Amino acid sequence: MNIELYDGREQALRDRLKKNLRKIDPDMYATCRLMEAELGSLSRVFCSYPSILDNQHFGDEIHSVDTLIERLFRDGCDHTVLLPTKVMVGRTFTVAKFNFFGFLRKICSRYEGLARYDQEVQEVWEHLLFSLLIEDVYQVIIERNGYYSPELRREAALELIHLWEYRFDQTVTDYAPAVVELWRARLQIAPVFGTMMGTMELMRLSSLLSDRWYRFLDEQGEVREVQQALEEFVFGIVHEEICLVRETMDSRGIAAVNRESLQEMLAREVPPEPIQEDDPREMYRFYHRRSRKILRRRIAGAEGPRRTLEEILLVFLMNQRLAAGLFGPSQENPAP
Repeated sequence: MNIELYDGREQALRDRLKKNLRKIDPDMYATCRLMEAELGSLSRVFCSYPSILDNQHFGDEIHSVDTLIERLFRDGCDHTVLLPTKVMVGRTFTVAKFNFFGFLRKICSRYEGLARYDQEVQEVWEHLLFSLLIEDVYQVIIERNGYYSPELRREAALELIHLWEYRFDQTVTDYAPAVVELWRARLQIAPVFGTMMGTMELMRLSSLLSDRWYRFLDEQGEVREVQQALEEFVFGIVHEEICLVRETMDSRGIAAVNRESLQEMLAREVPPEPIQEDDPREMYRFYHRRSRKILRRRIAGAEGPRRTLEEILLVFLMNQRLAAGLFGPSQENPAP
């Protein structure tokens, strides 16, 4: 397999940025070249491994997509030594590429002559982080044995395997773009809290999303778990904190809150920090904070959502495609 380190857009951006950086700061340019050389080494290692979509014969054993799916069903997706080496090398490469574009992002903010590239670098940086995060959402679906149908879990497994195989291709799956779109929209809104109804936040979020989001809300918006997961998502705090704030508002006779009063109410909890629109890592932390809370609720049998909004949305999209008789990842560029 021979795959370019950058897609066309990334390559053009990188060329323009490096050309100007070389004039502005030769030392920083040298650091940039060193980081790119390391990225190139990782990409070559990734490409040197056989495709995980092909059948591999090891004596009497045959490794195939079907045997990999069986392994994911049996062992889960988060066991490093049980997964193909190519999967782990690919994830390491994506993390390294994410850090490289994070480095470029800092350079753009440091030098006025590079400021015009800031937004383009930001978008690439976000996409790389979200491509890692979407894998985590697929993994949760695959590992929910008995919760979802075998057909749906297999669909999630096929999507994940194609993401692992085609890490350099941003158009390889049908569903991932909808969730990435959701994360990008969330980075652009800051919750106002107010009456804690979430109406303003939901309206602002929805204004940034496509028809797929409206179809999801139309069919799933009245489901209690969806409402709870959506509240967590738009407010940036978990269900237990939302309940505590509402109880405090009722006991004090308060009609509305802002971020300062919210932090005072949650003093015995972790004070909420706003999700920074220029740092996609905040969304990564926020997703995993909600995921950990979900696990604790399930163990304790506590009230609250049992799934993140991202998981619910992804499952909705997959079920729609399965109901239409379409199976497996599409290689076509999905509609926005």
